[in-house]
Amino acid sequence: MKFRLLAKNFSASTIALLVIIAPVISPAADDRPLERSPLPETTSSSPAVIPLTEPQTPIDFVKRGVAKSSKKDFEGAIADFNQAITLKRDYAPAYYNRGYAYVQTNNRRAAIADYSQVILLKPNNAYVRYERGVLRVEAGEKEGAIEDFQQAATLFKQQLNGKWQDRALNQLQQLQQS
Repeated sequence: MKFRLLAKNFSASTIALLVIIAPVISPAADDRPLERSPLPETTSSSPAVIPLTEPQTPIDFVKRGVAKSSKKDFEGAIADFNQAITLKRDYAPAYYNRGYAYVQTNNRRAAIADYSQVILLKPNNAYVRYERGVLRVEAGEKEGAIEDFQQAATLFKQQLNGKWQDRALNQLQQLQQS
């Protein structure tokens, strides 16, 4: 990948080339959350690195979408995630990150749909089930939320993740008492 370094009046000894690449969410990781990893913002004392080429692959579009999300450009991010999905229909990170962007734009229904697609592609990802459960609670879908929290708790238990298992069970208990 080609990069252009933008810098103003820095001496050669003070310029450090910073290559900022958003970590890509591994589509093979079923037992850990699909994390959004925003790019750190550059400051006036650090040079900006700008890719010289347009995104070509689903990974490139997800990276750019994550960068846009970190700058609160959720509409631009959604467009990039859409492009990643167009290029690769079964790319879970694109659906997950688009779902997150939909949450940020108060489009809960679209977020639930995207998280449902992630679950179809990565059925053992307990974190996405948990997040969809939270969205279903907010949408008034109590039975669906109960199912999500039950499945998340079971998966967290299998993965020996007691902290998140307890969170899912607490959510489940609150729903069953209401």
